[in-house]
Amino acid sequence: MSHLRPPHNCTELMSDISMLLDGELDRHSENRLMDEIQKCPTCMQYYNNHSAYKKNVAQKVMRKACGESFKDNLRAKIRGL
Repeated sequence: MSHLRPPHNCTELMSDISMLLDGELDRHSENRLMDEIQKCPTCMQYYNNHSAYKKNVAQKVMRKACGESFKDNLRAKIRGL
């Protein structure tokens, strides 16, 4: 019995890359996916572009500050859901 890997499909890997960048994969899946990404220039470029985008957005969000009363009101609304 042989263990054949499915052929590389960049389009299918794009959703997996998004899950990887969102931290939704287990360590084994992350490692397998990174190995696959590193073998394909198209997937590597997609990974790098989306990784940079996510970091940029995260930095902009972290720089925004709001008052304590706003934070308290938001936390209260979330708890009420």
